Amino acid sequence: MERKCIINFALMRPVIVFILRVMLGIVFVVAAYGKLLHPDVLVSTVINFNILPMELAKIFAYTLPWIEMIAGIMLIAGFGIRGASFAIGLLLVSFIIAIGINMHRGISMECGCFDIFGMNEKVGSEILFRDILFLIVAVSLVFTKDFMLSIDTYLERKQKK
Repeated sequence: MERKCIINFALMRPVIVFILRVMLGIVFVVAAYGKLLHPDVLVSTVINFNILPMELAKIFAYTLPWIEMIAGIMLIAGFGIRGASFAIGLLLVSFIIAIGINMHRGISMECGCFDIFGMNEKVGSEILFRDILFLIVAVSLVFTKDFMLSIDTYLERKQKK
């Protein structure tokens, strides 16, 4: 007797991609919101990572939450998904490098990821692992062709008519 799988994974793929896209967008909108509420704390945190020169650290700290917010909203709305995913991917690479450097230095410090919830997460392997997972999602979105429930797909289909 031949057994058949009840779940058709080919049909589930667009749903899974949609869920991952929206979840990644929400994560970055929430992270940005906390940083926008307390920009001085973010500037201090970025400076404490001791990677960028002071002025560059300040510029990064003031622009970071806006990039996170805009890219997150774009992912949720499904507009400019590949570009937003690419931007988030670049941010995640910078986070992974900064966390890795400070882990190598043996420095225990707050990462400044989700200050809105008062999480006070410390730089460590858990955050590094989480950011690597987020990076995998972002990279996969860059290379995905068709997106369910997105403005991009709607515009693309409309243009073909």
